[in-house]
Amino acid sequence: MEGRVLIVDDHDFNLQLLERLLELEGREVRAAASLAAAEEALAEEQPALIVLDLNLPDGSGLELTRKLKSEPGTASIPIVACTAAVKHSDEERALAAGCDAFVSKPIDLHQFSMIVSAMLS
Repeated sequence: MEGRVLIVDDHDFNLQLLERLLELEGREVRAAASLAAAEEALAEEQPALIVLDLNLPDGSGLELTRKLKSEPGTASIPIVACTAAVKHSDEERALAAGCDAFVSKPIDLHQFSMIVSAMLS
């Protein structure tokens, strides 16, 4: 489905905030609180976009990004890194790993909405 978004974040507040924002924009959303849950969700259906926290309790979002970008079936799914890491080197690492965009927390909702719209158009 066009517009389906997978949000991967271990903080419930962030999940709920992003989920609500995307639903208000008419997107279908699936949430995952861990890398394991994200991989399970990806095995069931491919989203049009992934919003991915880079620091999760069961591993690094960068590892998942590299894995997804290296597999032909998932390489074309845009990934937006969404993290509290705010060093310029964190953004560089995310983009080098294959993320298509980088958003720092706290999230600028307008900027986030514009990035999602651009990725899904």
